[in-house]
Amino acid sequence: MRIEKLIERAEKFRSNGFFRKSIALWNRIYKKAIKGKSPQLTLDCLIVLGDLNRILGNFEKSIQLYKEAIELAEALEEETSLADSLSGLALCYKATGQWKEGLKIIKKARKIYEFHRDKRGIAFTLWAEGTIWRFGGRIKKSLKIFKEALAIFRKLKDKSAVGYTYCGLGGSSRVNGDFLISLKFYKKANQIFNETGDKFGSAYSYCGIGNAYRMLDDIKEAEKNFKKAIKIYEEIGDIVSSSYTLWSMAMLEILKTYRSKKNKKDYTNAIKYIHKAEKNFKKCNDPRGLIYCILLRGMINYLKGKRSIGKKIFKKAYEKTKTFDFALEKKYAEKLLNGKKLIPYNIP
Repeated sequence: MRIEKLIERAEKFRSNGFFRKSIALWNRIYKKAIKGKSPQLTLDCLIVLGDLNRILGNFEKSIQLYKEAIELAEALEEETSLADSLSGLALCYKATGQWKEGLKIIKKARKIYEFHRDKRGIAFTLWAEGTIWRFGGRIKKSLKIFKEALAIFRKLKDKSAVGYTYCGLGGSSRVNGDFLISLKFYKKANQIFNETGDKFGSAYSYCGIGNAYRMLDDIKEAEKNFKKAIKIYEEIGDIVSSSYTLWSMAMLEILKTYRSKKNKKDYTNAIKYIHKAEKNFKKCNDPRGLIYCILLRGMINYLKGKRSIGKKIFKKAYEKTKTFDFALEKKYAEKLLNGKKLIPYNIP
């Protein structure tokens, strides 16, 4: 099969959310590029494979691919490809807890895009920076940067990018305490993704909608949207974003059990969701996700009357947040540890 046809098929799989199938084809294209001694195609393959592995949570593999792409881009003096590679690398560092390093790299990428007056590239780095600030728990900065990205994406009429920026604004608005605003942003994003057929985006926005409803204490709507998200994530084979949905389901189960008149100490369902989420977070090397799971395990022990064990677990989470300077999660752990929040604390 001709390279052009393979690329077309691989990109169709990617745009439809079937990332593993896309990787399989891009690996074939990569081998052909190496065999045919085509440095430009090799570079393109490295970047795309870096992106796809990052989406699937293969962060170590993705970092390796981006670093190879950076080296080749510099040798070929392909500055735009260099900026693309740096942007992907920054997001990998963010995902593995090295968010401050990611911040430095994404700003380096933006300087390249600015030099070439690449508005799409500039907007992407703004969106990426917004997610990095969000990950580090600097919410006000996150909201500000997301709004800057949104303004550019709207001018470019890039519906998909607008949708993902709405998701960023939805997430940061929720943890900022603006639950109705969060719901509004996620619903807007969901409408875009359903129109464009973006399965990953649909799942991601359904999870966001569910979390907004959870904070608004609409358990029924929250659960309905989480289940929609999990179903789509399973279809496309995602384990990164889906793990946060599993965590949200665990939080929901804790709330339901605590409020139940029967079996007030039976947190079996919540523990099942936590276990699944932890397994994936460990596989992806996502320290932030693991901290959230530790907080819920502490909460369950506390609710079962094992308060001393619960506090020890909260302390463990607190210490881990300091290691990575996760401001938001540190605040949550501190409040639970000091008993300043009623148990269960519905963590945003």
